[in-house]
This record gives sequence, C-alpha cells and structure tokens, in this order.
Amino acid sequence: MDSRKLLFPLAIITALSANPLYAKKKKPKVIELPAQLTENAQDATAEANQIRQPFSWESAGDVLKYAIKIEQFNMLSNRWETYFEHETNEEETEACLIYIEPTLPPGKYRSTIQVYNILGILENQMTSRDEFLVRQAYKPEVRGVTYPLYMRSTIYLDDMDNNGVIEVEGRNLFNLPEKRHPIPDIMATDYALENKKRSIAPESIIQHDDRNRKVTLQFDMKKLDVGKYHLIAKDASGLHSEEHSSSEFSIKFKKWMDFDIEAGYVFPIELHDGTFSEFFGTKFYPLSGQARMSILPFKHNWGYMGIGLRGSYSRLINEQEGYTIDGNLGTAHLLFIYQLPVGKRRRFFFEVHGGAGFTYFNNIVYHFPHNIDSDALNTLSLSFDAGGAIQFYPVKAVKRLYFELACDYVYTQNKDITLGMLMPSAGIGWQF
Repeated sequence: MDSRKLLFPLAIITALSANPLYAKKKKPKVIELPAQLTENAQDATAEANQIRQPFSWESAGDVLKYAIKIEQFNMLSNRWETYFEHETNEEETEACLIYIEPTLPPGKYRSTIQVYNILGILENQMTSRDEFLVRQAYKPEVRGVTYPLYMRSTIYLDDMDNNGVIEVEGRNLFNLPEKRHPIPDIMATDYALENKKRSIAPESIIQHDDRNRKVTLQFDMKKLDVGKYHLIAKDASGLHSEEHSSSEFSIKFKKWMDFDIEAGYVFPIELHDGTFSEFFGTKFYPLSGQARMSILPFKHNWGYMGIGLRGSYSRLINEQEGYTIDGNLGTAHLLFIYQLPVGKRRRFFFEVHGGAGFTYFNNIVYHFPHNIDSDALNTLSLSFDAGGAIQFYPVKAVKRLYFELACDYVYTQNKDITLGMLMPSAGIGWQF
C-alpha cells in the first residue's frame, strides 16, 4: 500500500453517556471542504480495501444491541443518503466498536445510533446523532532542504546575508493550516525543524508551487539555534515525513569558537577600607593597564558562553617630604563569561562576567634618605571580580577588530586589609 495517501475519519465520534436522558449534545460544526481524490482511482480502491475504519461510541449501559446508520451528504442533490447500516452483535455491543466495510470515501457524513434495551425495545430518547468528515490524507515527503542563497543544507547564524529562509522540496507539501478553523484542513501541512532538544516552526510560507512539490519557509532568526535538525512535514491526520539524509539541515556558526585578546587602560578607584589609601595618599591609581584573553566555545542564538583570564597592573607611588613609598599592585582572575550579540549583524555585544583569582601587593617599600629602605611587602590575597562590558566592531571591512568599554568591581581580603576597587577600563581587541 502506498503510505502517502490514506483515508481516515477526521471526527468519527459519538457521545452516548451512561444516562443520555440528561446529556444534551451540541452538533459539531463541520467545515465543508472538497475532498482531494487520489491520482489513480484503481489505486484508491485498493488502498481503501486494505484500511479498517473503526467506529466507536460511549456505552449506554446494559443494552441488547445498537443499530447504526451512516448517511452520506450528496452535494449535488443537497440530500442525505443512506450509505451504511449495521446492527451490533454481542461482542460489538460489549466493545461499543465496529469496523466500517467498505470504508467510507471522502465526504460529509451523519451517524445515527439507536439503542435497544435488554427486552429488545427501542429507546427513542437515547438515540444519538453526529456529523463528521472523512477526507483524503496525504503523507508528506521531504526530498531536499536548502538555504536558497547558497543552495546548501546549512545556515550560518553569523552570516550577514542570512534571513531565515529555507527551501523544501518533496511531495504533498501543502500550505500551512488555517488556525482559525475549528476543524483542521487536511489539505494543509505543518512544518518544523526538529531534533531531540527542540522543535522550531516557521513563521510563514513565502512561496508555494501549485504542484505541492516545493515550499519556501520563513523562520524567525531569533528562534533558530545551533544544532543538527530534520525538516519534518506533518499533515492534519498525523502522517509525517520520515527522517533521512535528504531532510537533514544544520544550523551553526561559521566559527564554532571565538578566541579574543584585548588590552588597554584601566583606572582603579579605591571604594572602601581606606588602609591602602593611607599609605599612598590617594584613592586613584592612574598608572595602570589591563589585558584579557577569552575563549567562547558555547555559541547559541541566546548568547555565547566561555571563560577568560583577566589581569591588571598598577604602579603605585607616593612622594612625601622625608620619604617615598612605591610598589606594584596586580590582579589576575579567571572569569566565567556570557555575551549577548545585539542586532542581526552582531556588531554590538553586551557582556557580564565574574570569577575569582588573586590580588598581588608586590614590593611595597618605604625609601628614606641615605639609601635607607624598609623591608619589601609582598602579599598574595584571594580576590573576586564581577563586572560587565560592551564590545563594538566598528569597521565592516575588518570584522575581527573591536573596541571595549568595561567596568569591574574587585574585592580583596586578607588579615590586614579589606580592599574594594572599581576598575573602569577601555581597550582594543582582536578576535581570532
């Protein structure tokens, strides 16, 4: 049997409750849409003969039997015509289930279920009626998925020309369903890029051919995330395309990892404690510089994640009458980094980072006249860094060059001092 085309009952449902005298049902709204016929009538008959159409209902309790009549609506004569009649045997009565033979062709139908009590008397008040549709179902096939601009089965999120358009080729690829209709249109197809983690549906269809062999889908770029997917097409009956090599599609970045090196100026400002500023007579240390190295291997549409190593150096000096004190202050921190690209062209990045490391008070010495110096103070203390940054890639022709503005808070504590510093910085970097 060709599995691409199946007949199925879209709504073969009746509702006989245990006490139907108090159950007043509302007939379902039926959308009259022309049924799609198979391409070959002989094949359609052969297919229908191999399909068993179940028809079930809710039990009415202890009864002798049910009498079932199914009528087909003739659109030419605008009349209901009897198509199928059946009285249930003991097994069917118990199961509340029969199989309709021959199977119902596409069309609009009405079912009537009559209930006979255990004495064989018809219970007219328990008679139930319903309407339903039978339509032709088509199994979609996907034979190719490409990014039309470059005719490849891969789309790059950092491609400046990327617009989220994907072209699909195959068979039985219909338009998207009308969501406002209460009964889904069988001549419609849902599409999605699917893998084990997620399913991404397109926003719209921007092009569709009359033979249902090709469709162009528009996806929201913000929803496309890195991964290997299969383009799955599914019709209202539940029939869907298979996963195979022709339906594969990849979403990735041209560079799976970013490696950044940046250096520039930093201006440490002492915020609290005061012990350190008492030695050097200031809370500002302008003779400073900083550098950072970052590795970002986890890149997704929601941002990039990685680690970095950031270091700073400040030259400390305080000249007073009768003595001079000088030394060096260095920091080094291992940072966890999150970056959020802004805009389609990804020329702006917002960053937050934080981590732990060390602050090094190096060779802090008092110098007195006559070459008299105090013992050098060298202390390595645990410290923490938290901050944010903005990166900007200004030159389109030189895509790897960027400028950075950042501000960090560094907290250092040991047995003698608790130092908190604000460290605004500006630098220039290069992405490898």
